Parts: sequence; C-alpha cells; structure tokens
Amino acid sequence: MNFTFLEVSDQKNLDKIFAFRYKILREIYPEYLEKSALKDEKEYDKYDAYSVHFAALDEEENVCATVRLIYNSPIGYPTQNSARFDNSMFEKNKLGEMSRIFVDKKYRSMKTTKVIIEAVKHYMYGKMLEEGIEYTYGNLEKNFLRLLKIYKMPYKPVGKLQQHQDFGWRYPCILYTKELGCANPELVKLWGTME
Repeated sequence: MNFTFLEVSDQKNLDKIFAFRYKILREIYPEYLEKSALKDEKEYDKYDAYSVHFAALDEEENVCATVRLIYNSPIGYPTQNSARFDNSMFEKNKLGEMSRIFVDKKYRSMKTTKVIIEAVKHYMYGKMLEEGIEYTYGNLEKNFLRLLKIYKMPYKPVGKLQQHQDFGWRYPCILYTKELGCANPELVKLWGTME
C-alpha cells in the first residue's frame, strides 16, 4: 500500500480530516459523538484552532490516518484539562500535545500501522524542532502506550491510570523531543536535535 503523507492547511482537506475523525469516533466512542451533538458528521473541537494537522492519504486520496499537534494553546491542552497530574514541571512555551492519532481499521495491521507511525514521527519531530517544543502530552490507553513504545515513541506516564470523562481509562503521558530523537537516530540525522 502506498500512502501520501502531508501537512494539511487547506479547508477542503481539513474537512476530510474532520469527517474521517467523525467516522473513527463513531466506531469506537459513539457516546462521545452523541454527547457532542455534532450536526455535520465532522468531528472537531476547540483545540483544532491551535493545531497543525497531518494526514495519510491512500491511493484514491482518501484519508486513512490522522494526527494533530497542538501548540501555543491559550486554552491549555486536552491532557492537562482532563487528567489529574502535576503539570508544573513543564514550561508552557515549550509544550505541545499530540492527539487524534487515528488509523482506519482496514490499515490497522502491525506492518501498515508501523509505516504510518514512522511517517508520524518524521513529521512530528521536524515540527517539534521547528516550533521549539521540548515535550508533548498524550492521554493514552494502556495498549496504545505499549504500541507506541514498540514503534519507538517513548511516552512516559506522568500520572496514574484514570477514567477520562469521554474516552475510557488512560494515562496522562509526556514525550520528550530529545528522547524521541535518541530512540530514532534517523530523525536526528535528517532534522538535527533540540538546542
């Protein structure tokens, strides 16, 4: 399977991303969509205005995976606004959050997901360096946390496993940009390291 990976800023592709997110959430968290009362079958929230969005497109240019990186958010971040943990150790101007990491169910094999996650790391690491983001939140399910570690995205829990109001049991986690680079030397070779 050949994928095209891109940073999305045009409204047409953003709408495709939001429609894809709605589709995935309808499969895994339908209660959240009912509670949100979205009327246009597109899923977006208040953090999207402070995000850069990435998508993987299949050969027919359908969105098959998405991720967003939130940064410079004056309203905080989903993890800090929904989980209990000590966030005083993180400087606001060096902080981001990676979220809405969704892969279409027909591409959720270990092999294909690895291809997609490798591209996510490439784009995210470059953007983190460009924006001076030293650490990135994630609010992660136990199994997904384990999977990301296998794929060399070394998130670390910074709080206890806890019930999210909409998305089940999750760990508030942090990913240090330098540690992401250490775990993936090819990214450092391509992009460099944090100063």
